[in-house]
Amino acid sequence: MRVVAIIPIKEMSKRVKSKNFRSFCGEPLYRFFMKKLIDSPFDEIFIDTDSTEISEYARGMGCGVIERVPELAADSANGNDLLVYEANMVDAEIYFQLFITAPLLLSQTINEAYKIMTSKMEYDSLFTATEIYSWFWYNNKPVNYDPKVLPRSQDATPIIRETTGLYAIRRDALLKNKCRIGENPYMLYVDEMEAIDIDTEQDFRIAEFIASDIRKQTEQ
Repeated sequence: MRVVAIIPIKEMSKRVKSKNFRSFCGEPLYRFFMKKLIDSPFDEIFIDTDSTEISEYARGMGCGVIERVPELAADSANGNDLLVYEANMVDAEIYFQLFITAPLLLSQTINEAYKIMTSKMEYDSLFTATEIYSWFWYNNKPVNYDPKVLPRSQDATPIIRETTGLYAIRRDALLKNKCRIGENPYMLYVDEMEAIDIDTEQDFRIAEFIASDIRKQTEQ
């Protein structure tokens, strides 16, 4: 069973300028994340990028490189489009899609996801998620509680949030549905720390603060 990981890394970013190249705990964000995969179980790791710098670093780590085509570098392109295109470039039975904008994703979580996808054949895909225990409203109506009852927030029916850090899917499901989540996905729950996704300047600062704190604790 051939299992590959693909990491999309664009050169340009709008909401957080050049975030993939910014210093994160003393090194560019893309390097900080890629080092998590040095001892990963994947048969091969590919970096999908339009950056010469990242391509050279990836090859130096022994990773394959998929050159990002211009139409998939546009803001209108999404993770589904990318993975379908990449599956036509790289043959495998299972594809993992990982994002460096989730820098606090643990190596243990990646390994657990690998074990699930290679052993639990009843699931056609997997993604990381977190459970949020709170009170939610939509269109001026409560979603998961009755305001007249006022339950404790920890007793509310949790809302499951897709964390956008890690996805995995079998080739046949991906090509059938043109989507990185299949018809019977496994939801791998992570905590709020691992779930952080860098979309804003504040996200970047919070993620780096936590990562720096974790590093200090491990060095003590």
